[in-house]
Amino acid sequence: MVRKRKSTNNPSLSSQEVVKEEDAPLTMNKKQIEDLQKKVFDTINNIELQRSLDRWLKENNTNNAIYKRDFDLLKNSISEYMDCYLLFGYNINGERVIIQNFNKPRDRDAIMEFLKTIFLKQQHENFLDE
Repeated sequence: MVRKRKSTNNPSLSSQEVVKEEDAPLTMNKKQIEDLQKKVFDTINNIELQRSLDRWLKENNTNNAIYKRDFDLLKNSISEYMDCYLLFGYNINGERVIIQNFNKPRDRDAIMEFLKTIFLKQQHENFLDE
């Protein structure tokens, strides 16, 4: 009894034989590689930037709510003792703060005149520097 052998065609595992020259992917020049890297980095940077902006916006909204609450409490406390006032100062972050309360235009004019007087006195007498 003679056995027939089946002939099988095993492809070679070498990549040189499988990829023919016309099937080979196009090679990229230096400019194309740089463009591709730039696109990848820009995408990554945009994602990180968006995350950072989202985090900052959340923290900023929280801080603004706290500042507003604190300013409202301060305004209420001052209003118990004064009808009209203008408060100048800086918060703990070094940002300029102006809190004002004028019930009537007359009150506003009175405070503005008072500020003019203080400004002129300071210019001539330097009384605030002492």
